[in-house]
Amino acid sequence: MTIERNSEFDPFASTYNRLWGAEYHAQAFPIVEKLLLSRLRTGAEVLDVCCGTGQFTARVARAGFEVHGIDASEGMIDYARRNAPGVEFTVADVRAFALGRKFEGGYSVFESLNHVPDLNGLELAFQNVRHHLRTGAAFLFDLNREDAFLVYWNDTHAIVEPDHVCALRSHYDEQTRAATCNITAFEQVKEGWKRSDFTVRQTCHEMDCVCEAVKRAGFREVTLYDSRDLGMRGDIAFARTFFLAMA
Repeated sequence: MTIERNSEFDPFASTYNRLWGAEYHAQAFPIVEKLLLSRLRTGAEVLDVCCGTGQFTARVARAGFEVHGIDASEGMIDYARRNAPGVEFTVADVRAFALGRKFEGGYSVFESLNHVPDLNGLELAFQNVRHHLRTGAAFLFDLNREDAFLVYWNDTHAIVEPDHVCALRSHYDEQTRAATCNITAFEQVKEGWKRSDFTVRQTCHEMDCVCEAVKRAGFREVTLYDSRDLGMRGDIAFARTFFLAMA
């Protein structure tokens, strides 16, 4: 089965690298540390699934772990290599990757797996991750629940910086459980302002179906945590679930 690499984040890479994730990363790292990294020895090999532009990867590497990051976006990986020098990165779709090695733990943060468009693809992703984990290893990931889509994906807002402007128009379809965000970004360059228009998408996966897919992929157990019970606060904590799956 051939899977086309999801490249929709390539045009988003520059804007994402500059404007996204700082608040989430600051609150998510203690959770990843508590639920995953605390289980591992210093220097353990850890897989960062859908690593994006690598800021979180760099933080895990600074904590003393040997991290390998994968992401489907070549543009994102270009920034990740700058943000986390010395870390090994691979451009690969989470539904179809082969690194030829096994890791002692893995994680996927910032609801990255909501970008997998369907349950079949999500199960393929879990199968690939499981194949790359040693027996007994843990895999930690988070997903947005439907309330988050209903509140935050039916909206229009903008981010304005002196040299970067980003306008976002989002819509969530309750029937298809598909969320679409149309983005227009303006970046100041030497010649003036450069405009980019692109779309990113997420899917609201049902929590019970996700748990079943995790187990079908070969994980022996899965535990769910609400992000607020783990200490996360603010908008990013709303209707967000962390899953801890054991290989």
